[in-house]
Amino acid sequence: MSVKIIVDSCVDLPEETIRELDIEVVPLTITLGQDHYLDRVELSPDDFYHKISQEDHLPKTAQPSPGRYLEAFKKYGQKGQQILCLCVSSKLSGSYNSALLAKKMASPELEIEVVDSLSGSVGLGMLALKCGKWAKSGRSLEEISQDVKYYAKDLSVYSVLDTVEYSVKGGRLTAAKHMINNILNFKVILEAKSGNVAIIDKVRGTKKAYERVACLVAEKTAKQEIPLFGIGHVKNAEGANQLGALIKQFQQNAEYIITSISASMASHIGFGGIVLAF
Repeated sequence: MSVKIIVDSCVDLPEETIRELDIEVVPLTITLGQDHYLDRVELSPDDFYHKISQEDHLPKTAQPSPGRYLEAFKKYGQKGQQILCLCVSSKLSGSYNSALLAKKMASPELEIEVVDSLSGSVGLGMLALKCGKWAKSGRSLEEISQDVKYYAKDLSVYSVLDTVEYSVKGGRLTAAKHMINNILNFKVILEAKSGNVAIIDKVRGTKKAYERVACLVAEKTAKQEIPLFGIGHVKNAEGANQLGALIKQFQQNAEYIITSISASMASHIGFGGIVLAF
């Protein structure tokens, strides 16, 4: 019996990769002013970037309803497929809880596993990539579920915030600190691990911020070879490539996937932001 991989739209992977691996994406809802959009369905990352640049208010996101998940579960369950549903970290969104409720609402005959990715953006993307490849290779639902839970706990995610404007709008940073950061050109570096996000450094200048992240990765991977990195960006492909080039200096055989960050995650990261996952 084949396994269908379902993820929410906080996943960041190139669209062609999502299509190649036959991954189903269940959208979050994005609210901009009085308008509501289904993420990745009615609002592409570029559309979102354009619209938010004209907005004074922080966009709002809402997790998929249990009914939307249930619709996806029925669609593939009735085809005889088992379902692995991978959700953005339960500490960032209610998406995971919606999927759990949908599982309870579904027919007991449907074989469904719902997994908290403990991550988002390209972190969720890297896990979805693994799941998609495993499903294509014919691995069982139980095997995929067990292994992705292991990798979710082992996943490392770093972010560089080019602007703290979105953090100010969201109430996570005071306006005074925002002004100081901009004047001094500080870039904030975050680390996400097992669902928890923390500020680990503030570096003056974008170049030094990328170099700092590269050093952190070098320290963490000194005794291992990482075959693939995921790099997401908010209107900053140049920065994503710069970070990728820095990583290649010490992980010479590594490849990296670069992709735009979805509206669901970009609303927290802000313009120019970079997210790295491995």
